[in-house]
Amino acid sequence: MNVKGKTHRLNILISESLHVQLSEIVEKQAESKSGFVRRAVEREFERRKKEELESAAAQLAPLYESDEELLAFTSLDGEDFL
Repeated sequence: MNVKGKTHRLNILISESLHVQLSEIVEKQAESKSGFVRRAVEREFERRKKEELESAAAQLAPLYESDEELLAFTSLDGEDFL
């Protein structure tokens, strides 16, 4: 187990079909069920965080297209000024 920091035990109930699929994939990949589920949960949290950031950026995009103060430095975008 390669988990950093304090850990907590979590018991979950899954359907028979999910259990069969989980058992098959972890056997093929020679990993534990808990390791697989832990990585799946981590990926889901990363996906949700990315989705939230994309949504926030989409909401702010109109401001960046019209607000003069926000547009002041766009002429520097991509230039090598160091």
